[in-house]
Amino acid sequence: MNRPNNLRKVIALVSAMSGLRLDTGFLLLIWIPLLGGSVYLAYLAEQHKYILEFAFCCWAFYYIGIGLILGTRIKRLMIATIGERNALQVYDLICGIMFFNIGLGISVAALYTDGAFELPPVLKWILVTGLSIVGFGTKFWATWTVGVNTYYFRDLFLQRAHGDFQATGPYKWLSSPMYGVGNLHGYCPALLTGSLHGLVFALLCHLGIFAFYFLVEAPFIKRTYFAK
Repeated sequence: MNRPNNLRKVIALVSAMSGLRLDTGFLLLIWIPLLGGSVYLAYLAEQHKYILEFAFCCWAFYYIGIGLILGTRIKRLMIATIGERNALQVYDLICGIMFFNIGLGISVAALYTDGAFELPPVLKWILVTGLSIVGFGTKFWATWTVGVNTYYFRDLFLQRAHGDFQATGPYKWLSSPMYGVGNLHGYCPALLTGSLHGLVFALLCHLGIFAFYFLVEAPFIKRTYFAK
């Protein structure tokens, strides 16, 4: 068993899931400052009491943005204009920033009306620990199974399959482990701060990714991986 290689793979996978692909070479010189800028915007939003506005922008940037890129002709125009390789690099960058910002949105939304409800400490930590392990664990397992490129919807962007679909890993039991169980840890920040608005925002994120799945991704999967 090659433990150093597995550890590097785990670190790269978690980083990519969070919004930063470590396999992008010199693109990191642009990618990392942009993520830093997102953190600074989140800080300004919290300081100037624009928490809900910032969270909504994060929601729209990800769920509406990814739907427009992958569900319209935008992806084809990008490829036709700058070539497939360059378009894929630009797309990965945008997609990563989307992933990172929706995480920021969930975290910042949990600061709005914090303390609105109070759970018994033991119950709170049982819920947070359980949802974190089950939610993130399932999403990590699913990503490990299908790969980072599929996590970044590269098959949708390129409009072609990445191999044959196989029901392995969590896909043996769940049809959409990333979007269902795999998003449960998104409720944890609001549970920790006692924010009702944070819980509602986490629910809207959950609904948003399912809307994307049914409107954009599921039709692509059906015609690409299961068409006779």
